[in-house]
Formats: sequence, C-alpha cells, structure tokens
Amino acid sequence: MNLTPRLLAAAELCGGAKSVIDVGCDHAHLCVELVRRGAARAYASDIREGPLRRARETIARCGMGERIQAVLCDGLHGFSPDMADAVVICGMGGDTICRILEQAPWALAGRQRLVLQPMTRAGTLRRFLARSGCAIEEEKLVREGDKLYCILRACGGKCAYPPENGGLFSEVMRKEPLFEEYLGRLTARCRTALAGRRQAGLDGGEPERMLAILEKEENHAT
Repeated sequence: MNLTPRLLAAAELCGGAKSVIDVGCDHAHLCVELVRRGAARAYASDIREGPLRRARETIARCGMGERIQAVLCDGLHGFSPDMADAVVICGMGGDTICRILEQAPWALAGRQRLVLQPMTRAGTLRRFLARSGCAIEEEKLVREGDKLYCILRACGGKCAYPPENGGLFSEVMRKEPLFEEYLGRLTARCRTALAGRRQAGLDGGEPERMLAILEKEENHAT
C-alpha cells in the first residue's frame, strides 16, 4: 500500500496502537497499513457512503474484513472510549477537527492518542487542544507537491498551556528539517494579508500580530 507522505507520517505517529479509529477514512489505506504494522483492530469511518464503499472494496481486496470494520457515521458519534487507543483525523480543516473532538469529550480525556492532520487552520486546532488540556507530543512536517503539511500527535489529560505564539507552531516542530521553510511560508502569507488590509484602509489586525510573532522567531533562529 503506497501511502502519501501525510498518511505515512500519520501511520508512524500511530506506532504501537492496538486499535484505531480513522475518521474520514476515504479508501481505508491507512487502516490497512496500521493493521499490517500490528494493530489488532481498525475502524474505517466516514460520513458519506461513497468513500465508505471504496473503503469496503479496499478492505475486501486486502483480505482484512475480520480486522477492519467500515462504519458510516458523523465524526466519532458511532464510537465509544473502549473501542480504540488511537483516533486519527486526517485531511480535514482545523475547524472541522475541533468540532469532531468537541462533540466527543471522551477523546480528549487522555485514554486515546490523537493523530491529527489539518488541511487548514492548524493554529485554530493547536489552540483548541491547549484549551482542552491536550499536549502536543510530536508534530511532523511533510511535503506533498509544492505544499507543506503538519501532522501532530496529542494526548489529553495533561497540563497544556496556551501557546505563547498564538498556535502558529508547536515547540516540538522546531526539530523538523522543514521548520524554517514552514515559518517562511507563514510569514509570506501574513505579509500578503497585511498588505491587503492596509490597501483597504484597515488596521493590521490579526496578520500584523502574527507577523510580529513570526519575525521574532526568525530573528531568534538567526
């Protein structure tokens, strides 16, 4: 099973999990990979029948019907805390991931590791995790095409402090080889947004605050 860099990173962050819930499973490639890596059970979940049909086809083709179950449900509504020791949510917006977790408080209590990959609003997700008492234990940066994506592992029930940088990045990201490029891309987006606001006669707002944090980080790094 050839996984994308994002899903490969997610599989690595799930290392050691015995039972996994994959929310928004698409073709169930990640579930198949995790079972091959030693997971005893996996749940391939999606809110739409189309992706779930493709997931069932993958599961059948790989002969894993006894270990991977396809589940049609919204978020984590079809699950309970004792069904898995890891929850994976990849390929969704940060706001959507926050909503799914908020509606399933048991996933934030610390019994499950959370492996999350936001396509947008990663900062919103990091701030939500901090407010919910979840500590980010590891966060990887991977490249797909011309884009960089972050994939993080978090666990609840820990002492998590609000990020001083507004959630723009996590402290554990600093060791990532792509960290400086990630900061540079964020800085460029903030400068573009700030220029647009000023051209429209608006104050600097959030882009200006974010830019100040990023420039301070870049100066510290040099």
